[in-house]
Order: sequence, then C-alpha cells, then structure tokens
Amino acid sequence: MADRSLRPAVSLPVHAPYEVRCPLHGSIPFDERERAIIDHPLVQRLRYISQLGFAALVYPGATHSRFSHSLGVMHLAGRVFDHIEEASGPALATAGYTHAALAYCRRIVRLAGLLHDVGHPPFSHSFEPLLPPRSALPLPRDWYEAGRGELEARATHEDFSVAAVWALAREDAAPLSAEEARDICSLIDGRVAPGPALSGGNGRRPIYPLLKQIISGEIDADRMDYLRRDAHFVGVTYGMFDLSRLIQSLACADLAEGLVMTLEQNALYTYENFLMARFHMAMQVYFHKTLLPFELFLKRAMEEGEIDFRVDGSLENFLAAREDRVLDALYHARERRWSGRIVHRRPIARLLQLEDMRDDGQRQRLLEAAQALGERNVEIIHLREARPLSTLGAPGREGGFPIYVERTLLGGTTYRPLHEVSVLLERYNQVFTIESLYCDPADYEAAAAVLAPIVAGSGS
Repeated sequence: MADRSLRPAVSLPVHAPYEVRCPLHGSIPFDERERAIIDHPLVQRLRYISQLGFAALVYPGATHSRFSHSLGVMHLAGRVFDHIEEASGPALATAGYTHAALAYCRRIVRLAGLLHDVGHPPFSHSFEPLLPPRSALPLPRDWYEAGRGELEARATHEDFSVAAVWALAREDAAPLSAEEARDICSLIDGRVAPGPALSGGNGRRPIYPLLKQIISGEIDADRMDYLRRDAHFVGVTYGMFDLSRLIQSLACADLAEGLVMTLEQNALYTYENFLMARFHMAMQVYFHKTLLPFELFLKRAMEEGEIDFRVDGSLENFLAAREDRVLDALYHARERRWSGRIVHRRPIARLLQLEDMRDDGQRQRLLEAAQALGERNVEIIHLREARPLSTLGAPGREGGFPIYVERTLLGGTTYRPLHEVSVLLERYNQVFTIESLYCDPADYEAAAAVLAPIVAGSGS
C-alpha cells in the first residue's frame, strides 16, 4: 500500500490518503476508516479464499482471491454511487438527502462492497453444503425481518458475512458503529432490515432500494467486478463488457418503492451485452465440465471422513477456515479415493450433459440413461447444477428491486421495469439448470456403448 497523503484524491469526495493497485481498476483509493477494516483479520482472511474455487485446475491463471475482488467491488460501488449522485442530485435533494446524509450512504455502500464476501468459506460455493445450521452462528437476531431468520436452515456465506460485520461493531475499538453494521448487513443479506438512515423517515424517502441494487441487483458492482476480473485471470473474453458506458447510463428516480436505480433507454444494448457476458461466463467457465465434479469430490472427502476439517459456526473457527489448510488436509489424505482425485487432478469423464431442464422429455431420457448404466454395473456420478442468471425480484424479496428504464420523449419522462423492455432479460430471468452424467475414464467406452441407442432414439 502506498501513502498518497501529498496527492489529491481523485475518486473520493473526501481525503483518501491510501491506495492499492489493481490490475483492472488501476489505483483504488481508501480512507483511514476503510483501511482499518481492510486490515482486520476477518477481511485479510479473504487473501486465502480463491475467487473461483477449483478453476485453477483448468485455467492456471485463475488464482485470484476474494480479497482482490472485494477491493474491486468497494471501488466500483463508490463509482456507481458517485455517478448516480452527480446525475440525480436534484432528485436526491428533493427526496430529503443532505450532503451529510449522502456521505453516510456512500460510506455504507462502499463498505458493503468491501464486506459482501467476508463470509465465504474455503472454495466458496463448493463448501456451502458443508456449513453448519444458522443456529450455530453468532447472529443479531433482532436485525432480521419477521419470518426471515429461520434458524433450522443451513447457513450460507451471507449468514457468515452478517456475523462477521456484527463482530466488527462489538469488539474493542470497533471500526463500525452498530447502526453502520446493520445498514451494511441489510445490503449484503436481504433478510436484514435496514435502519432508519436507509429506510426513510424524518422527511426522507427510502434510499435502501437504490443502495441494495448497487451491491446486489440486476446491475451491481459485484457482477461488474467479478465478470471482468474472472475473465482477465482465466484468460477468456466472454466476461468483457463496456463498464464505463454501463456506469454512465445509471441514475435514480423516486418511484413507489422509494429511490431506485434507472437505466437510460439508449444504454439498453449495453446492459444486454453485460447480461450475455454473465451467461457466457456461466456456460464456459462457472459450469465447466471438469470443475463441477471437483466440487463434489471435496464434499465427499469431508462427508466420508477422509479429511477432518469443519466449520462449526464460531468466528474463531472461521478465521482459520482457509484454503491452504483444506489443501494440506487433502494432501495428507491423498491416498484416499476423493482426496486423491483432487490432489492428483484426476477428473472423471462426462458422458452426457443436458441444459435447461424445462424440457421434461430431455430429463426423462437422462434418467433412463442413468438407470441403464446402473443395470450394467457402470458406476456413474449424476450432477445437477442450478443457478439463477438474473437477480430480478419483487420488492420485499431477497432478489432485490426492479430497475427501471428511463425514456424521455417530447419533454415527458416514463419509467418501465427493465424486464418489460429487455427481451433478453425476459428470456434469461430464470434458474438455469445443467444435469450431467459422469463415469470413471476406464468405464467410458462401455458406458458410451450403453448410451448410444438412448441418444440415437432421442433424435439428438
């Protein structure tokens, strides 16, 4: 980190004496309070959590961390907020937001960008099925909206993020106040209710919808950063889009939900390019045929006791939940079935993959194939991966708030929800599912012979 105290800040409206260099964004400036949080052990732990899990087994350059991504999201969240404030200053003033109130909102949205991934376990999404129940975590129960904090459910990385941010407000010389911590958590986890500074009151309209969209929405700083960062380190062009134009097209309007993000009509194609970047990265990188089985290998290695590594819900335990420790445990168990596959990079062979399971006929053929292979004593692994490609949701849902397309015609301005204007978003506003059958490479020829008549009968 370099000291910039003798140079003027270029990205922050207040003095920012520190900066860190980023291969995507150049200089990322930050102030003293932000530095205290960046240097905290809970945030520094993200240096040891990879952004793409096992992706480096396929893409050698994909060794970037959640730490660098979090710095990038903090930076972009500030850029988006700054542009919206500049583009929509009169609307924000009319909604009751003074300079001091906006400075608070800016601080909260940047810190939410920095801390949005602080609760990620080792190997990120691969590890989430192995997390403890939410009841094991030290969570601020009174922050959650009624009925939104079920304790029996398995914890997610958002739950650990909330626990970590809450801890930052409770320790000695706490870098966050309780009010700040709650508002940050409300932007990270949609189940946490925001405080009065974001939810409105005292003559102010709610600004929570807008800030939530900047952190976790259809056009958010998280995706802006990870798509370009992942594409850069993986070495592909699928995740590229016009970042500057996309940010410049954003503003806000005071509508029924409160202050919400708007997209200018002329930038619709810029947004759709962003949407297609997400789709292509999902299909070519995140759903890569070799990576998905390795996530299963880790799960099996832990479930079957090959390695002794547990996350018990306490933050002391979580601080030690780093990937280097998991890899060390896997290495010591490298003679075991699942650990050995990871350590020695022994992938399995994909026999069949079907995408978009809305076609019931396709899924029936896949099940028939699995049954036929089982009858021939061919051991198979059946994987199903389902992830949303859009965060579109109605107000009050964890998915966030709709973005509105702003159109000015003959001196009048109209706003329509983005999904009503974008044909591509309407098409991709769904959970995209991939189901695959895998087998050991030694069994591939025998398995392919069994599948040949089934595949031929499907006409595919």
